Amino acid sequence: MNMKKFALGLCIFLLLPFVAACSKKTEAEDTAPVKQATDWRNQIEYDGSFYVSREIKLLYSLDRGKITLWDDGGTGEKLQTLTYDTAVANAMENLIREDVNGDGFADLQTVYSETQEEACYNLWLWDAESGKYVPCAAYRLVKNPKPDPDSGTISSVLETEGFGTVRSTYQFTDTLALELASQTVEGADDIAAKIVRTFAGDAAVSPSDGETEINGEACTVYIAGSGAYGSGAYIAYTPDALWYADINCLGLYRAVEWDGSAYTLGHYMEDAGEAQDLARAAYTAGDVTIDITAKEEGFFGGRSAVQYTVEAEGIFLCKLCKSDLGGWYVSADGTTYYAISNGEIGESSEYVFS
Repeated sequence: MNMKKFALGLCIFLLLPFVAACSKKTEAEDTAPVKQATDWRNQIEYDGSFYVSREIKLLYSLDRGKITLWDDGGTGEKLQTLTYDTAVANAMENLIREDVNGDGFADLQTVYSETQEEACYNLWLWDAESGKYVPCAAYRLVKNPKPDPDSGTISSVLETEGFGTVRSTYQFTDTLALELASQTVEGADDIAAKIVRTFAGDAAVSPSDGETEINGEACTVYIAGSGAYGSGAYIAYTPDALWYADINCLGLYRAVEWDGSAYTLGHYMEDAGEAQDLARAAYTAGDVTIDITAKEEGFFGGRSAVQYTVEAEGIFLCKLCKSDLGGWYVSADGTTYYAISNGEIGESSEYVFS
């Protein structure tokens, strides 16, 4: 046997296990899984996720008064933080995610206030142009809202115990705002008749042809009795069921209130209400009944003025005059008038009401 061939064969035989081992090690290294980079989703604390649309998925975190959002398709930076007010303790446990305005994107709602009779919500609408949510501030003024995404409207039905049923419809605009489209008070005729019976007897009640404005808001008016000065009554209400009464048609509306069993007369409106407060502050102490029994228009210091006759517990108290001169003046006898400043009676004036 050729010794050289024998030696070469022996070397090859001895090297085979080593070559096989190296081959297996290389194969194992090639097939080992590559260590993944840390996922940012594991580095944040969030409560859940939802789809704004098929293409947009967001993660969210809820805290008292705050909602934090991340774009699941992003790099981990916060998309935005929404802040809100609420009077409900568990508001952050009830994040509503549904399309409200009918644009195909999920909107967000949280409870703003809640009682047995009514509930109001904070609302954020998805703005496709900016890729973020924008608040709809007017929404939380809507009581018991029921969205209709097909029409892009919100309906609201509020049952009041003493003032009828208020039915409202709101419309979303192209700028993601919410506007009142219509509002009616059901049962208004019956309510007006009941108020008249309480304060003006069994006088006939009929709707007026026109409207009146109280505190800057247009009101529907009913006439009780003749409607002439010093007789009958005017009853007025706003579209959202605020009711007012002008007993004896003096041009002095005051709020009608419901105490659970009967109607009562509350605060006077506009200048008459200011006169009522001034008389109480300047002349009385405690919870006494202040009534204004007459309203006169005339002049004070050569300028247009209006004067109110004020009673306390049915006894004449004073006359209060508001003039275009500026400010209020008070007189206990209709002859000498004193300026009122910061609710206190000051120096006498040279002018009288005429």
